[in-house]
Amino acid sequence: MKFNIKYPTLVEQAYNHFLSIGLHPNKDKLYKMLVDEGMIDELGNPTKSAIDKDLIAVAGDNPIERFKAENPLIAHIPDEHFKVQNNQVLMDCYAVNVVATSILNDPTATQGQKEDAQNLLD
Repeated sequence: MKFNIKYPTLVEQAYNHFLSIGLHPNKDKLYKMLVDEGMIDELGNPTKSAIDKDLIAVAGDNPIERFKAENPLIAHIPDEHFKVQNNQVLMDCYAVNVVATSILNDPTATQGQKEDAQNLLD
């Protein structure tokens, strides 16, 4: 039986960062490490200590920062690949390509997610 565990946003961001640099960590161990190191609490929220030490950035009023915080798969993509139009954040082709490729290479992605990613690339 395969479980579909939903990890906190900061865990997903850390996981996707590691994927982007060619590492494939175990999400459960990554979550435990972030809690043990005091970067996040058990609910996945950043700790005051991690924020004070600038280890974790908190999104402010910038819509692109908020969008990236809510979508950890794109957190590492430079802001220049996004723009805000009519209060919506839009991604350029580069960003879409990075996201779709990441999904296709993610062993935990569902078949439906992989099909959607392939359709974006096509």
